Amino acid sequence: METLVFDLERGTKVIGSKKEILDRFGMPLMEPDSWNDFKRLLGQIYKTEVTKEEKSFHGIEYTDRRETMTARGDADPDVVVIDTISELSKKYQRILTHGDDIMEIQDWGKMKTVLDKFLEKITKIPCHLIANCHSKIKDTQRGVKILPYIDGSTKEDISKWFDFVFYTDTMVKKGKRHFVWRTERTNQFAHAKDRTQMLGSVIKQDYAPVFEAAKKKGWDSAKILVIGEPGSGKTLSLTTIPKED
Repeated sequence: METLVFDLERGTKVIGSKKEILDRFGMPLMEPDSWNDFKRLLGQIYKTEVTKEEKSFHGIEYTDRRETMTARGDADPDVVVIDTISELSKKYQRILTHGDDIMEIQDWGKMKTVLDKFLEKITKIPCHLIANCHSKIKDTQRGVKILPYIDGSTKEDISKWFDFVFYTDTMVKKGKRHFVWRTERTNQFAHAKDRTQMLGSVIKQDYAPVFEAAKKKGWDSAKILVIGEPGSGKTLSLTTIPKED
């Protein structure tokens, strides 16, 4: 699989050099320095179109119009990775603060709107999407709750855009550390989900069975959000993306 990685905070060093990443994924590493640079690059790869599908039932005729994204040219990756969406949101936040690190009330509303529109658009790309996200802890009356580390209210409903939401975790067996994903919703892992309902509640950090589950369901692609602390395997697990489709 050709995999296009957007590295927004130099996390891919854990995988290797830029040459090693090119050799492994078949595409060069992208390192946009700002929100606008990222959007500009994405716009060079994909274009937005409106497709129409005629439907009818019980004498009712209906035209289903929907916005889709298609590749502009030969650059048509099988997988797109955003590492991390936390840093990407920070880059947009820096635009709103105008350099003084202060956001007004109206800026928070604008940030919510822009990030929601962005998530709606990015999850329409015609390939697998992996969005890594840092985590933050919130204390509640029911115990600790782990949320995506995105400022503003977007963190409360970001999971609705994704087919899979995994939380990174670490298990130790016989003195050896193993990185795993939590896929089942609990009060602590409040956003976790698996729309295929084919994965275990705790699985090895490996994208092959995830893509296979989506394929068995007849999906064209899988949209995956991975939430976790730094050093918990989010970026390293990209090495498990299958080389063949």
